[in-house]
Amino acid sequence: MSGRVLLYGATGYSGRLLAERMAAAGVDLVLAGRDPAKLEPLAARLALPWRAVALTDGPFLQTATPMIAACLRTRTHYLDLAGEWPVFVEAMDLSETAAAAGVMLMPGVGLTIAATDCLMALAVARAPETVKLRLGISWPQVISRGTIESACALMGPDALVRRAGALTPVPGGRMVQAFDFGEGLASATVFSWADVVTGEFTTGVGDIEVYSEIDWPQRLSYQTSSAAMAWTGAAPWRAMVQASAGAWPRRPSAAARGRAGFVMVAEALDAWRRPTRLRMRTIDGYTLSAMTGEAAVRRVLGGDWRPGFQTPGRMFGGEFILGLGCAALDPTA
Repeated sequence: MSGRVLLYGATGYSGRLLAERMAAAGVDLVLAGRDPAKLEPLAARLALPWRAVALTDGPFLQTATPMIAACLRTRTHYLDLAGEWPVFVEAMDLSETAAAAGVMLMPGVGLTIAATDCLMALAVARAPETVKLRLGISWPQVISRGTIESACALMGPDALVRRAGALTPVPGGRMVQAFDFGEGLASATVFSWADVVTGEFTTGVGDIEVYSEIDWPQRLSYQTSSAAMAWTGAAPWRAMVQASAGAWPRRPSAAARGRAGFVMVAEALDAWRRPTRLRMRTIDGYTLSAMTGEAAVRRVLGGDWRPGFQTPGRMFGGEFILGLGCAALDPTA
């Protein structure tokens, strides 16, 4: 493997943050993306080479497939900042092909799933008798237009949980759980997060539910739209959210990122439903993704990789997220 890194999507919000960090760290980096008019000035500012490559238009959910295929053809390791759960399903399905090619596939080296994956790994290491995992994630305090567009592409009437090792749909907005994010119990609703797909691979636990903090008006809206999508299909609702996303700010300011953060709670339940809880606080998701992404790339460049599909928590260990200065465990949960 070459020590050179191709960063596709370098002109996106998270991509720029990651490009700046890797350039500052001296990584042998080539910037890539769809639009040469956006790439050229960024490359000039960072004094880096660039390549314009058209894959497909749309959020990362549509561009991951041709990029993974290209990596397998060229025997190149694949890492990404993806949070869309279908990307992880695809990468896991290609694990044997990648292993035969001597290539590692590790989607999710950003906030999703690096932070949550490592937290669940830490929880199960602390409670090895775990038979069920619940993960609660606080409401995002900053969000970019691209994040909304990516979430829009996954809208549907159901949410996914993992039961007895199988991905299982449940009605959207119906499953509710309370988590203490540090200020008392708060309501959270089950969502289709990528950890439902990857968590069993990382931890060996076959029953996993992931919840996002939302208040009751948001939950009622989620329930109503999910029920409507079951009748009308998701397309009209996706179009409506996509149209409204254009009014959202393209990116949060550096000041807003500096004030933001996440709280994540992992509940590891044993066969008697006794919980072991870990609570982790992180900086904002965009800065965290740039930090974890750069750290993962540097680990791989240093030879820390295995062929086939991998996750950050299984490959680098749960402590990976705690050693970067972007996350810390609360002393008590």
